[in-house]
Amino acid sequence: MMDFGDEMQNEQDQKIEQDSLRDMLARKNYEVVISGDINFSDFYRASNQESIENTMNDMLEHFTESEEYEKCANVLKALNDVTGKLKTV
Repeated sequence: MMDFGDEMQNEQDQKIEQDSLRDMLARKNYEVVISGDINFSDFYRASNQESIENTMNDMLEHFTESEEYEKCANVLKALNDVTGKLKTV
């Protein structure tokens, strides 16, 4: 039988694991953004534009929370290319 303390610890462990995964994904996606291998303006009005926008917005939120503002600026530039407009945070 699992007691309340064990359940709380499991929830905390899951939260840490989710945060770690989110950080890893944001950083891997950021490497793609700054690599210059993808011209994000090609995705403006493309069928997958919304998915790319959502991913970049998630990255912005993550890097804002971790106070990595230079990364935010680079992601915003790519997001501007995808959306065709300037977005501010």
